[in-house]
Amino acid sequence: MVTMKDVGREAGVSAMTVSNVLRGNTNVTPETAQRVREAADKLHYRLNTTSLSARSLRVSTSRGSRNFGTIGLAIFELDRPYPSQLASLISQAAEKRGYQTVVQETRINADNERSIIERVSNQFCDGLIFSSSRLSAAEIEQLSNHRPTVLLDDDRPQQDIDTILTPSEAGARAAIEYLWSTGKRHIGIVGGVYESADNNEMSDSNDTRHRRLRGCRNAFAQFGVDWADVPMIDAPWNDADACKAIAANADLVRSCDALFCMTDTTAFGVIRGLKDIGLSVPDDIAVMGFDGIEMGAIMTPSLTTVAVDIPMVAQKAVDMLIERIDDESDRKRQRIVANFHIAHRESA
Repeated sequence: MVTMKDVGREAGVSAMTVSNVLRGNTNVTPETAQRVREAADKLHYRLNTTSLSARSLRVSTSRGSRNFGTIGLAIFELDRPYPSQLASLISQAAEKRGYQTVVQETRINADNERSIIERVSNQFCDGLIFSSSRLSAAEIEQLSNHRPTVLLDDDRPQQDIDTILTPSEAGARAAIEYLWSTGKRHIGIVGGVYESADNNEMSDSNDTRHRRLRGCRNAFAQFGVDWADVPMIDAPWNDADACKAIAANADLVRSCDALFCMTDTTAFGVIRGLKDIGLSVPDDIAVMGFDGIEMGAIMTPSLTTVAVDIPMVAQKAVDMLIERIDDESDRKRQRIVANFHIAHRESA
């Protein structure tokens, strides 16, 4: 069995330095830290979470004197409904399994993600749930010293890290099929970026946006609609920018009888933007979202959406992570896609 001393000998440092690096302490030069991580990778050494970091920092609570482990959750943003709802559900699911959750916001920034892994996750957490990473799977593995990790909605080709995915491709395809079934024939997409049929980016990319666009494209293809003819309204996935995008593309929007929005939050902004240019939902134009967040059911008009099983995403992420924490054997990587259904409401 490989020990810290073995890693130290390989890297030319002490076992204490190895410990400092792998626990995320910052009192080691970057060059030395990199050498230690490379040595650990070469020797396939993994930090023993049962004796270091989180397990030595467990908090005794008043709830029957139970001891709680700690998991880290690095999520792309906390000021939007979907990720905040997901973070809450993950925290609840973890607590039921005897773990507390440390939540960090990455803002989809590579430097933030590296810092979270090195300075928070490695120091305090038994494992990490990681969302929308800008880092490669190999770098995540190396930075975390192969600590148990689950990726959220990241379907890049890799062999080692468990992942739970939203049904982006199947859900988006179902959305277009649903709108088509209601008689809509001029369906626009809000929150996508147009790519030509000759562009290989869509088929090669596995991020959430591209997977949802791929689902849309496949649906239009089955109806004989040329992808180049689909109205595409570019907008960041938030309500304020989506509202502005409607005003900026008012003529294009008026040519549509339905808009499929890449997220529910985008749809909220779109509905406001449509009102601002004098269009009523659903009388003048239908609007459909993707996510199934709770707010969509109570807004006016209530939002028709691709309703992802968000509790399932949270529960599966926690369950997969704890399985890895409890069993460090080299079992096969898991890739799970969440369930969904079309929530039929007033907006479409």
